[in-house]
Amino acid sequence: MFGKSNHLENCPKSIQESFKTLNLFLPRVKKIHGAEHPELTEVEQVTNELQAVLEDGMDTSRTTALLERLRNLTKNYAIPSDACPAYKNAYKALSQIDAILSAM
Repeated sequence: MFGKSNHLENCPKSIQESFKTLNLFLPRVKKIHGAEHPELTEVEQVTNELQAVLEDGMDTSRTTALLERLRNLTKNYAIPSDACPAYKNAYKALSQIDAILSAM
């Protein structure tokens, strides 16, 4: 939207970089592993919503709820035994975002 500020730019650079990693890898991971890991569809949706919340300005209660949902969906970012490097990178990025936001 024209003229809308992006509050994600005010977040630590590590969060911005982690979202870049997620935006690159998560759609690929879902496409490749989605049949075996149907939770990836919701992981992607929740991740997109979290990014949107941060871009609009941090709503702490919503951010907390989204992080809790991601922890539950990913079993605390546990990497499955059949995970490819992209899958590992995506979950590592999610874990980093969670750790930083939870400490704020």
